[in-house]
Amino acid sequence: MRFLRYEDSEPAAQASAFLSDWSIRKKLLVTMIPAVVCILVVTGYASHLLFTHYFSIALERNAIVLTMAQAHEIESLFATCRNELSILATKHLDKASLAEFLKSRNTVYGGRYREVVFAGVDPREQIYLLCNQGELVDIPVESAALMKNSPLIIPKRAGEMQPGDVLPSGPIDLFFPPTVSLPGVGNLSLSVFRFFTPVVNPDGALRGYLVLSLDAHVARNILSLFTSPKSPLYGFPRAAENRYSFYFDDKGWILFQSENADEQDKELSVELARAGLIGDQGRTGFEAGFRPSPQHQEYWRMMEEIRAGRSGLGSAFAEFFNSKSVASEQFLGFAPVRFPVKTDEPGEVIGGIIYVDRSLLPRAAEFGQFNVMFGIGVASMLAVSLLIYFLSRIITRPILRLATEVTAMHDEGRLRRMELPESDHETSVLKRSINDLIASLTAKDQEIRRKEEYLRTVQSRETVRLDGGALLGKAGDILGSSPPITALLSLISKTAAADADVLVVGETGTGKELTAEAIHKQSARSGKPFISINCGALDENLLMDAIFGHVKGAFSEAKSDRKGAFLAADGGTLHLDEIGNASVKVQQSLLRALSVRRIRPLGSDTEIDFDARVIAATNVNLKEKVQKGEFREDLYYRLQVLTISTPPLRERMEDIPILAGHFLRQAAGFTGKGEAHLSRGALEKLMRHDWPGNVRELKNCLTRAVALAEREVIYAEDIKFGDECPRLLPDDVEESAAPGFFAADAPTGGHDAFPEAISDSPPREAVTPPPAA
Repeated sequence: MRFLRYEDSEPAAQASAFLSDWSIRKKLLVTMIPAVVCILVVTGYASHLLFTHYFSIALERNAIVLTMAQAHEIESLFATCRNELSILATKHLDKASLAEFLKSRNTVYGGRYREVVFAGVDPREQIYLLCNQGELVDIPVESAALMKNSPLIIPKRAGEMQPGDVLPSGPIDLFFPPTVSLPGVGNLSLSVFRFFTPVVNPDGALRGYLVLSLDAHVARNILSLFTSPKSPLYGFPRAAENRYSFYFDDKGWILFQSENADEQDKELSVELARAGLIGDQGRTGFEAGFRPSPQHQEYWRMMEEIRAGRSGLGSAFAEFFNSKSVASEQFLGFAPVRFPVKTDEPGEVIGGIIYVDRSLLPRAAEFGQFNVMFGIGVASMLAVSLLIYFLSRIITRPILRLATEVTAMHDEGRLRRMELPESDHETSVLKRSINDLIASLTAKDQEIRRKEEYLRTVQSRETVRLDGGALLGKAGDILGSSPPITALLSLISKTAAADADVLVVGETGTGKELTAEAIHKQSARSGKPFISINCGALDENLLMDAIFGHVKGAFSEAKSDRKGAFLAADGGTLHLDEIGNASVKVQQSLLRALSVRRIRPLGSDTEIDFDARVIAATNVNLKEKVQKGEFREDLYYRLQVLTISTPPLRERMEDIPILAGHFLRQAAGFTGKGEAHLSRGALEKLMRHDWPGNVRELKNCLTRAVALAEREVIYAEDIKFGDECPRLLPDDVEESAAPGFFAADAPTGGHDAFPEAISDSPPREAVTPPPAA
């Protein structure tokens, strides 16, 4: 077959001639594709790394600045409280001066202070003033004793303080029970920071402690302010990303978090801060407190840094970033909050601030950079692609010609030498190599084909040794060594030992009658008759007469008495083949006979006892026939006292060589041709067949092969299945017509699946039905 050649235009032909001496590698280098791609990738990746690195540094520094600013504002607030308390401690302490102080400060600071208390050593000097909604309330000492976390109870550490020292405490929850009868105070709940300082007499003796309470909402609102657009450090608009801060003490208890800056009176909460964390809920004196468990190692690492007085950045562990956007970058800053308890010593760490910032700016910047680089990359690749497109037509045309020729050979199904014009060095070398390979493969293929054909012919004609196998079973009637046959023989032996009725089930040609004979021969009845009746071969009247017999004069042709099968098998075994085909009348009579073990011959008024073991056989599913109403259920359960299933040949294919050897010897003796052998090819053909007719089909197949073969060795072509050849034996051949054989399709049933070996058991008694009345 001829193929059209590529027709090159004059410019393309000139270009091809110009590049014909170039190698493919050189042509690809000319295009500079790898260089362009590498430059774009390396440049883009390097710029991305540098950009994200420095952008992250900027945002980290911004997070640290915001955290330290919040910590500084909290420190300033606490320092103001300290100064106010220190100044108040130098004044005359009576109820009027304390009330004037509290009123004036709350006028300036908008309700910042909630309590001012003097807990004197002398109970008569104790003063408790409370600011509730701008009004001062004088709390009696007895009422203060009823409240939760009373300010008159001084912390133990306060006993170690010197004049001028200020001890911070809190936040703590205050609650006045309903039993407090003061207006507006019952059920009042507050959260405050308290500051304690000692007051001494001129002689240096302790007079008592002055207590000033700061509303904890004021400290919380500082955090809310710095995390809102109203922050003093607000420098540029930001998206509505999730940012929050929370305050914790030096023991690690998270006490409150930032909220919406416009909700300054909102209750203190740690819900946002504790989301995703596990730990302890409720600090002593402050129910809203939460302390993470030790498994949150990053949190406690930051706590150690804060206790050491250091600020910095924390790792963005997942527990603090469990909500909102997953497309943002997370930054976490921490800073300590210090308070100078003693005037001559540096401030000690009493708590800290953690600021959590989830920013979309890095992602937005990355997307912007990606868009720019993508645009540059697309433009560059478009230009490179156009260059590749035009050059590839010149560079790859010879290879395409070669590939097309190889594909054509594949479609043709044969190898041939390629004849293509010279184009470039590499393609020419490749073409010569392929042609050399084709020549070598063609020669090798022809040689292999010759050898394979020769070996196949020799092997298929080779005679195989067919092991006749040892006859298994006491009766010597069953051949085979496969597991199904071994199991069948074991079951036959066990069944023969029990003198009970047996039901043999199996496909046609699987040896049901031979199984029944084997049970009889191995049983205690082996010396008595074995009578076989095919229930499917006789009509109802003949079958009744054959089974039960008749007396003289029972019908017009009854010239003498006839015992029938039950009585003929007395002391022995009665085999009822194809029991599933018996009529309803026959089934009923059989059921009664098996139940009472007595029969009444036709025309007789006397019942006669019989002693015969019944072995029924069927190739149909009796249970399905019972469900359809075609077989009596009570008879079915009467027959299936013991059930044996004969395996089909397809389930014991390993027995085929043994069976084939036996059948060949039988067929050779029957045909008078002498010993016959089986070739390997013929045996393989037998092993591949599915044998729907089981061993009967195998025997018939080999009998035909021996009868038709003109040589001692039977080859694969001599084996015919089904309708491939005419039948050698007619359907009505009886077993007695050929010694050692059983009829393939005998109407009275035969040795369906197993060859009958030489046996010294007494001959079976034939049962001949009377002529039709």
